[in-house]
Amino acid sequence: MAAIILVHSALGLTDTVLRWADEMRDEGHDVATPDLYGGDVYTDLAEGVERADSGEMAAYVSIARDELQGLEGMPVYVGFSLGAAVAQILALTDPAARGVVLMHGALPPSSILDAAWGERLIGQLHYAVDDPWCEPEEVQAFVRMAPDDALEEFKYDGAGHLFGFEESPDYDSYQAALMHERVLAFLASM
Repeated sequence: MAAIILVHSALGLTDTVLRWADEMRDEGHDVATPDLYGGDVYTDLAEGVERADSGEMAAYVSIARDELQGLEGMPVYVGFSLGAAVAQILALTDPAARGVVLMHGALPPSSILDAAWGERLIGQLHYAVDDPWCEPEEVQAFVRMAPDDALEEFKYDGAGHLFGFEESPDYDSYQAALMHERVLAFLASM
């Protein structure tokens, strides 16, 4: 069983995120879904990004980290876009982290103070190859940081940023289902 912190995108704690959390719970995992926005949800990505930018990344990380207190199991950090950044920071600064799943992008590890790939850390990275929100150099810096066989990198066709979100105009049902299947299989393997 994993203790999963599932962090939402700039759209907020949407129905898509809550469905993912329920499915993870159905698989036997203990899951928390920190609400970085205090209840606000957006349908327009630009508005959500504006909201995300109005806050501090350190505050978002703190909110998510606090959620781990009540969970049981191996710490696994999972996030979508903005949430991927939060999950990545948590995973690379928590020596006890067992897993990390980043969907829709990654930060360059050099932007994270004291970033280190933990001895037992394994992960997945999911992104669209032509996503204008993903900087190839940043994504590849994260890939290069991981030890051999510690990170699975999944590239999806197209330019849709939030292709896994039904609430997004970028939604692609086939690629969303494929990503979903891969993430649940990864969590089951833990």
